[in-house]
Amino acid sequence: MKKLINNVATLKLATNEVSENENGDYQIKAVVAHANVVNDNGIILDGDVIEFQRETYPFLFNHQGTDLLGEVKTAFDAEQKAYISEITIYSTKADIIKAVKNGVYDSVSISYYITDYDFSEDDDAIVVQRALMNELSLVSV
Repeated sequence: MKKLINNVATLKLATNEVSENENGDYQIKAVVAHANVVNDNGIILDGDVIEFQRETYPFLFNHQGTDLLGEVKTAFDAEQKAYISEITIYSTKADIIKAVKNGVYDSVSISYYITDYDFSEDDDAIVVQRALMNELSLVSV
């Protein structure tokens, strides 16, 4: 039996452009994971393999469950072969918005539980067949 593995992969924000929505909250769009590419942790997502149990997930700071910044909706874009997130940062987090706009924070990290995987032919990478979305975080590194 394969055990549940939590993977965290980090990507740079495409831009640090933030827009304000009608509720006064702030929106950012980001590519959070690529399929069929070995990430920094030696993991390959074998296509559209991340499962979502709900539409919206927490947007945290440095994967700390106590530091809720907002919410995120993530979906697979088949054309880009990547997971794209629409991030909402709550208006009460003005200091975070300012830091993102100023480039202090420029990376996000997706966290998912790997539920089914194999190893690549050369055993240099884990090939994920199924994973379960956990959360997305704004990260400092």
